[in-house]
Formats: sequence, C-alpha cells, structure tokens
Amino acid sequence: GTTHSFSASKMGRLTLLTTLIASTAALQRSPLRNVAQRKAQNAAPVREQQATGLAENLENVLEPVGDVVVTAMRVGTCALMIHHGLDKIVNVDGFSANVVQKFFGFLPGPAPFWTLSAAATQVVGAGFLAIGLFSRPAAAAMTATMLTAVIFHLENTGPEGFPLAVVKQHSYNYELAAMYVLVLGYFSIAGAGPWSVDEQVLGGELEFYEQTFENAKAKLSKD
Repeated sequence: GTTHSFSASKMGRLTLLTTLIASTAALQRSPLRNVAQRKAQNAAPVREQQATGLAENLENVLEPVGDVVVTAMRVGTCALMIHHGLDKIVNVDGFSANVVQKFFGFLPGPAPFWTLSAAATQVVGAGFLAIGLFSRPAAAAMTATMLTAVIFHLENTGPEGFPLAVVKQHSYNYELAAMYVLVLGYFSIAGAGPWSVDEQVLGGELEFYEQTFENAKAKLSKD
C-alpha cells in the first residue's frame, strides 16, 4: 500500500512538472509569435508599396515608348497612303472605268465622283491624320476606302487560297489594303494619340467634339 501511494505521488509530481514546463514554453513562444505577426503585417504594406512603385516606373518608361511607336505608325501609314490618292487624281478616267463602273456600278451618280472621293480620303485624310487633326473621322474615311479596296480585290481575284497559299506574286492582291484597314481601324477607334493637334491644341479630340456639340445645342435652344 505504501509503495502504491509513493508511486502515485511521484506520478502526480511528474505530471505537474510536465505541465509547468509546457506552460512556460507556450508563454515564451507566444511573444515570439506576436513579434513575427507584427513583422509580417508591417512588411505587407512595404511589399505593396514596392510593387506599386515598380509598376509606376515601368509605366513611366513604357508609356513614352508607346507614344513614339503609335506616332511613327500613324505618320508612316499616312506617308505610304497618300500616293494612292494622287494616282487616282491623275488617272480619274481609268480608275472610274476599270474599278468603279466595273465592280461598283450600283453606286449612284457619276463614277468620277467616287474616284475623286476615294482620292480625297487618301490625300486630305492622310494629311489630317498625319498631323492628328480630326483624327477619328479622317481615319474612318480612309478605313472605308481601303475596305472598298479589299472588296474590289476579292471580287477581282478571289481569296487566292488564303491563308496558306503560296502565290506567284508573293502576296495576296488584297493583302496591303487589308493591313491598311487594320491599322486605320485602330486610329478610328483610339484616335491619333497624345502627340497630335487633337490633344495638344484642341485639348482632346472627343472633348472638342462634345464641347462643340454642346455649344451648337445651346445656340439652337436660344434661337
């Protein structure tokens, strides 16, 4: 009986000692965890600020590069476009007979009117878009002209095995016109970009149209 009591007492002391050691270790770890949590919480805003700063730096670098690319594409496209209009002006009768009357005879009015209209979009429109003045209407007019050119080539020679054919002339007849449609379509939607008369002089193309419309509306309401 005495041996049993001694063993029970010894076991109780051992259990109490184990509990005290575990509690002490837990108390020691708790401040450490709190410190680690505070460090993690403080580090999170720093990481966010660093990421934001990196994004802003990249934007500051890439935005001017993008502006240069867009401007070069705009001016280059117009420089390549203008001679197509000049060609029509010096050959009104030939273009009217071989293109307008032959493939677009359903259009009302005389064929030379449509020839000169197309030439105007390619000469005057190219001039306006090159300097970035009234860019969206100019680009839209040029897009319509080049889309008509795509239709003409498709009616004249067909799709020519697009997209995998190897053609004798090394490019589809409608290929250049289609590329013009894509590029000019972009400027019809996006405008000329920041390096343009629209943005630098008019204060923004869309804003200029809106203000002009509001002024005209106010004037008509007074009358």
